[in-house]
Amino acid sequence: MHSFFLEEKFEDKFVIKGDDLHHLRNVVKLKTGEEIYCIFEEKKYLCEIFNVTQDECTAIIKKQLSAQKSLMTTNLIVGVIREQKWDLILQKATELGIDNIYPVIFSRNVVNIDPKKEEAKLSRWQNICVEAAKQSKRLTIPKIHSIIRDINKINNINSDLKLVAWEQENEKSFKQFLKTNWETINIIIGPEGGISENEISKLQQMNYKTVSLGDNILRAETAAIYALSAIVYEKND
Repeated sequence: MHSFFLEEKFEDKFVIKGDDLHHLRNVVKLKTGEEIYCIFEEKKYLCEIFNVTQDECTAIIKKQLSAQKSLMTTNLIVGVIREQKWDLILQKATELGIDNIYPVIFSRNVVNIDPKKEEAKLSRWQNICVEAAKQSKRLTIPKIHSIIRDINKINNINSDLKLVAWEQENEKSFKQFLKTNWETINIIIGPEGGISENEISKLQQMNYKTVSLGDNILRAETAAIYALSAIVYEKND
């Protein structure tokens, strides 16, 4: 069943317009009488399409569905990588329940983003997360934050557990920290060029623990997906 994230709820109905209306009418071609999910303020409603016009679709609320809210918050702090692989991170992170994504330009970044184009990039990235949230039937959309160009600003992202994946770490494993008690976690994944020793030193001063993701050297996109999958597995076990 198709899902739509909406910003306004009327007493017993939702009104769908804009891009969502185009998707409903012209892409999936839903008709009067068909059921959809409308998601508003992290609540899911089963609705029936009442009518569809050129300008809007009215969906009548049949019932509110119960849902269990996650007790943990996961923040992915990740070096920006090439577009196709970056899009994959956004999609899979959304499917795996990420709450916040903080793009970072590290010193070894292969990809850089022109500040003049940042707003357009952020809008595109957020749309990718919206579509992935719809596909995975999430009740929330992860937030894409502004690009971090000064590593010191990472210190402003608070959490109970702060970890940075680093290929030179041989003793402390990612999994051992996941077994500790925490409600919020920050996991840092570097770009294609990795994270420099100087940057690691700065992160350690912010109380980040370097961790190993295993014996193999993982690509940036693989590392991000692996780390988030491990978090979901550990907390849902």
